[in-house]
Amino acid sequence: MFEWKRLLRFNRYLGNNGRDEIDYQWPTSKFPVISVRTSAGRGRPKIAFGLIAIGDIAVGLVAGGAVAAGILSFGAVALGGMLALGAVAISSGLSAGAVAIGDLALGAVAIGESALGAVAIGGNALGAVAIGQHVLGAVAIGERVYGLVAIGQHGFGLVPIIGDLIRWIADKF
Repeated sequence: MFEWKRLLRFNRYLGNNGRDEIDYQWPTSKFPVISVRTSAGRGRPKIAFGLIAIGDIAVGLVAGGAVAAGILSFGAVALGGMLALGAVAISSGLSAGAVAIGDLALGAVAIGESALGAVAIGGNALGAVAIGQHVLGAVAIGERVYGLVAIGQHGFGLVPIIGDLIRWIADKF
């Protein structure tokens, strides 16, 4: 008989020295669809495996925790296949965080094919300091650049240090 109480309740264990831990796997611990495991910040971190995993270290399709790895990841350090959100986020799709690395990266330091951030490095970059192929920023460094200080092959800037300008001045002499 299926126990609904088991589905809706977390198993709490009171360990040594008053340590409170959460250890929950549904439907079974052998094949968890939902896994929630944490040491509550005391003791050795617990690893949660499952389709949906939440814990100190979480591995699953959807993962959330201090360190999370999965297709969709949320956490302090997030490694995601399609989406990663966290302080450090690394993904092959969208990543957002203080340090973001991915195809589309949003963050204070963003590295990717398309990057948006204070420091943006990528094919298409937008940021205070932007480095890449097509860039827009206060300091823009790349091939096609637009910014206050523009350093590159082609572009415009208040202080242009671009190949086109240098070649134009050289042709005058």
